[in-house]
Amino acid sequence: MQTQHLMQCLATAVEAALEAGDYFRERVDSIRDIKAKSSPNDLVTDVDPACETMIRRRIGLRFPDHEVLGEETTEPGAAASAAAAERVWDRPHLWIVDPIDGTTNFVHHLPLSVVSIAYAADGNTQVGVVYDPYHREVFYAVRGQGAHLADAAAMRAWAGAPSDFPVGRRLVASPVEALRRAVVASGFPTRSRTYAETTANTARLFGQVKSIRALGSAALHLAYVAAGRIDGFFEYDLNAWDVAAGTLLVEEAGGCVGELGGGRYHLRVRDIVAGGRAELVKAMDRILTGEV
Repeated sequence: MQTQHLMQCLATAVEAALEAGDYFRERVDSIRDIKAKSSPNDLVTDVDPACETMIRRRIGLRFPDHEVLGEETTEPGAAASAAAAERVWDRPHLWIVDPIDGTTNFVHHLPLSVVSIAYAADGNTQVGVVYDPYHREVFYAVRGQGAHLADAAAMRAWAGAPSDFPVGRRLVASPVEALRRAVVASGFPTRSRTYAETTANTARLFGQVKSIRALGSAALHLAYVAAGRIDGFFEYDLNAWDVAAGTLLVEEAGGCVGELGGGRYHLRVRDIVAGGRAELVKAMDRILTGEV
């Protein structure tokens, strides 16, 4: 794919993420209409759809013929989100958007929510941006050109007049291979299909790894794996918009991403395992699938 096109996609994703992220950070003390979607633990506020509208507008202005798969315009529930991804995953030009990944954190004033935006072509993610507006950190990746981290001001300036690339520092995933030295992150969803399985499998890891973390945002977990802040990550029943940008970050930072059970990652995968090294991912997968 032409570099110029990917740079235009990156600039669009950065501008959209900055606008939406800065907006929800400013709204943290004025949230209204907190509602449950598929379960009492699956929250949405009036801010979530407002942020997705901003992102869609940015994309539509520059790429009016591109399609968008977004959390807030998809029917709630795992079955609906899986069906939505199945319908569009291999389209020629697809944007995959989570306007606020970590809505529960947002509602509870925990500064651990991010914007996640990915661009995919024919089923392959080409651009990924994860923006943490609380710490002004922009994690971004372009297929074949590495993953990087820059502050929001620098990325805003670059997106306004793209020139020298890349901006910021290159990300390198953790070199940790052994479970006993690994800090591993996961989510703990309360949906009936996954809760018992996730907690039981995570319990099996407790005695094997250095530490367990749960930050409440899959996109942030994956960005931290790419940055080497977390050594490994796994979670069940995720949606495409939760992980599309983050998985590219990990891959471009030299890490490894797959489907729990040994499969390759693709946009329809819902059970994710990732790490800085393939050896760590394989070790996690063996425990999580009951092989050991």
